[in-house]
Amino acid sequence: MPAASPPKPKPPIRLAAGSTVVEFAWIRDRWQHGVVSRLGRWESLEGEADGRNDPRWPASPVLVEVSLVELAGGPAILGVGLAGRSHFSLSVATCSEETDTLLFEAACRIQEPAAWIGSTYADSGGRIIRLQAASVAPPATLSWSYRIGPGGVTRCGPDAPSARA
Repeated sequence: MPAASPPKPKPPIRLAAGSTVVEFAWIRDRWQHGVVSRLGRWESLEGEADGRNDPRWPASPVLVEVSLVELAGGPAILGVGLAGRSHFSLSVATCSEETDTLLFEAACRIQEPAAWIGSTYADSGGRIIRLQAASVAPPATLSWSYRIGPGGVTRCGPDAPSARA
């Protein structure tokens, strides 16, 4: 039986909103991303959230498929993936309300109570930024959105406390 060939490298996927750029890179078994703006840099944190040692509840959405697509409003990045029985999605597009800003909209379909669902970043100063989805009883789809740009990381939505950093 012939030896399995190593997986082909996947080229990075980028999207810019003026001076703010997100780049997705394939690392080990998933896509990870970093965002750079005039203010600083933010790296998505992957793996288990808060050292809970529970792979069902990762620190950030697990993305195994990521594509750059052209929508009516312009280009966007769409990603999907799963952890345990939870299915994640993430879209990234330019933000129409703020110059040089990217809008991130995430969702997770859960089948059991979640210990943690959200997105986690480390900024260029080493600070950790956590954007947690509101908790609801399963089965349910949890969603959260935020912006990253010259103003830092800002949570979106009427009931969203600020997560600036």
